[in-house]
Amino acid sequence: MGEPASIITRRRLEWSETDPMGRWHYSAMLRFVESAETELLVRLGVEHEVGGRTPRLNLTVDFLGALHYAEVAQTTLAVEHVGRSSLRYAFTVSRSGTALARGSLTIAWFDPDTGRTAPWPEHLRKAFTEAGLQEGVDS
Repeated sequence: MGEPASIITRRRLEWSETDPMGRWHYSAMLRFVESAETELLVRLGVEHEVGGRTPRLNLTVDFLGALHYAEVAQTTLAVEHVGRSSLRYAFTVSRSGTALARGSLTIAWFDPDTGRTAPWPEHLRKAFTEAGLQEGVDS
């Protein structure tokens, strides 16, 4: 049995993601996390199956520092727990080894036919719990 799925990505802060002082707007952090999540799903080969079927249930963030316009941050995203129909990611967004934001994001597997959460299909559960570290990309 392998390690839970995880990925490390690098991304530059865009001007449109900053506040009037040129620092990241708090909502930009979620784009860094969701960008890493998308890349993880692509690397696992499940992006089309999972995309659009995982509503967000909970987001918890501790903001520890500021990222400034055009700076590059590294996002580490790892599957922390897979429940019956939920999945919790742990994440850290950092610059030069210094954590700027740390938290967790909980999602659920959604059945569009019933409009309710449903158990994770076994092949997805296995991918999330055993795929280990995936190679990320810089964007």
